Amino acid sequence: MTPNIEQPQKNAINIVAIVHDDVPEATRKTIYADHFQPLVKELESFTDRKVNVIFGGGAPYSNFAYRGEDTMTILRGWEALGYKFLDEMRKEGFDLSDPLTKVILVTHQNVNIKIAGIALLWPPTNTGTFAIASLNSFLHVGHEIGHLLGANHENWEVQYNGWWAETYMVPERNMIRSISYTFSSANRQNIKNYLADKK
Repeated sequence: MTPNIEQPQKNAINIVAIVHDDVPEATRKTIYADHFQPLVKELESFTDRKVNVIFGGGAPYSNFAYRGEDTMTILRGWEALGYKFLDEMRKEGFDLSDPLTKVILVTHQNVNIKIAGIALLWPPTNTGTFAIASLNSFLHVGHEIGHLLGANHENWEVQYNGWWAETYMVPERNMIRSISYTFSSANRQNIKNYLADKK
């Protein structure tokens, strides 16, 4: 008889979503269903990890000045504020120090006329902890969280599910196509590679 040895449960991926003050009330009511639930379903389908979405807000986090042309300065400012938010959460008893905690500012408007979302990524893994994403497309939140987990633009693809659909990491949308709400098989592998050495 083979003993039943349970595998230790892997740590969850925690997505801390700070909702900016400029997000309209009507959007807030469906923000999880529209922008996070498909991403959670996709990540849980291939990572063998639970994905938690924790919503936060309040000044100075929810009124952060995220618009402008100097995206690196914006991201560094958001990073500093994000670490402050995580410190406050720790003081309240939430341990979000795990490298699998990702902090995203979700906004009503784009960062600037060209950029709807940005993520602060660090070599050698090209992953990170902090991002900003506009809610003006159902793609942006998944795209930026994908970057934080190791997915990249190069490995996006068009999938066919009755109609042509773009995966999360498409660098620029073609509005004729729909959204697949998935990562390509190559980007799924990129994310698995990033998670491989995490508890």
